[in-house]
Amino acid sequence: MSLFTFAEIQKACGGVFASPVDLNAAIDAVSTDSRAKLKKSVFIALRGERLDGHDFLPDAVRNGAELLCVAGDKADRVPPGVPALLVDSTLAAFQALALFHRKRFPKLKVIALTGSCGKTSTKEILSTIFSHVCGPANVLSTAGNTNNQVGVPQNLLRVRAEHQYAVIEMGTNRPGEIKPLADISLPNASLIVSIGCCHLEFLNSVEGVAMEKSHIFAPGTVETAVFPQECAGKNILEAAAAKAKKKFTFGFGTEASIQVVYHGGNIEGSSFGLVDTASRKRVRVLWNLAGKHQALNAGGAAAVALSFGISLEQIASGISSVTLPGMRMKKQKHGNALWLNDAYNANPDSMCASLSWLSEFADSRKLLLVLGDMAELGPNSLKEHLRVLSFAYDQFPAARIVAVGPRMMEALEVLNAVVKRNITFFPSAVDAVSGVRDMVRAGDLVFLKGSRSTGMEVIEPEG
Repeated sequence: MSLFTFAEIQKACGGVFASPVDLNAAIDAVSTDSRAKLKKSVFIALRGERLDGHDFLPDAVRNGAELLCVAGDKADRVPPGVPALLVDSTLAAFQALALFHRKRFPKLKVIALTGSCGKTSTKEILSTIFSHVCGPANVLSTAGNTNNQVGVPQNLLRVRAEHQYAVIEMGTNRPGEIKPLADISLPNASLIVSIGCCHLEFLNSVEGVAMEKSHIFAPGTVETAVFPQECAGKNILEAAAAKAKKKFTFGFGTEASIQVVYHGGNIEGSSFGLVDTASRKRVRVLWNLAGKHQALNAGGAAAVALSFGISLEQIASGISSVTLPGMRMKKQKHGNALWLNDAYNANPDSMCASLSWLSEFADSRKLLLVLGDMAELGPNSLKEHLRVLSFAYDQFPAARIVAVGPRMMEALEVLNAVVKRNITFFPSAVDAVSGVRDMVRAGDLVFLKGSRSTGMEVIEPEG
């Protein structure tokens, strides 16, 4: 069955066709990648910071694209004889097409989530709960880290009739990005996982972070709003969530709708309790993840699932089988040392949360901490890198600590100006490869973490 007719694409996106077309002609897929196989596809030429899709229109046509969606001011770039829809903004058109598709599924339960850290973990937790209840084939969730202005519409366009739930992760690093993503997703429930010190370069403060994230509650379709019981900017979140019929909070205190009682853990996993404070029902969860921060993420997911009528027992059973993808606490033995690769991303709060988890079980004398730069912190960068390095040094005085990147170097120089710390420095992850590997001893636990841009994963040996 075809995905869209040309007439539907024009209805969704607006614009005009560059030449007469058969409005009943249809396509089976939507793509923004000119390198892909594009038979029976519409290619949408997006303009990015480094590349402009309009430069690759001939490639898209060679790969089978049957319709092009291009900006009106680029009409002269359309290859002769190829159907093209001319629009004001190809990104707006892409998002409008995703909204058009989302509206085809009024019974679909969409959960939108965002947060300063823990987004992807919570997405996986929610997806696992829903998959446990209705089967994985009936649950759609954000693929990888496709949580931006392009990724969210890509995920919405993957929705099919069999899906009962869609878990859509939304990211931002500047004002004005969450609202359009929420608007095209039409969520039934929206979850803010956390508010912390991230993307301060453009959001300026944690209150600015809270304000931007709070727009996830804006669509009139949001019946359930879920947010932390304790976080910076909570008053901002409460005000934004005021119109939702149901409001849930999650946290470690008894005031939360879902109380999380962390029992502790080790490198293999942990246990915690979930308490529905309204009914006083409680369950105990054993899972492969560890750390209070992950248990708190599970509390947020549980609140969302509970709002859809899923029992606390089903929620606990689903959570118990959660696994995380990619470079998120990936354990790998190399020689006689165990490496923990959490290099997918980092901000000050996630750094400190991971270090707190390590303090539950790690022997400082056999611990090698390799901590990389954290990006997009703006004028707060030095302060936050100082906070992380100081926290690591205080938590693990006997550990070997390695700082990687220019921002970490700046913080280390400030620390050493006060009291000399036994912390090793490398200017980049590539520079650190041989040095860190030479520092590893038998029986060590090696922990890697840093922002995506730092590329800390190259330090870990292959295989």
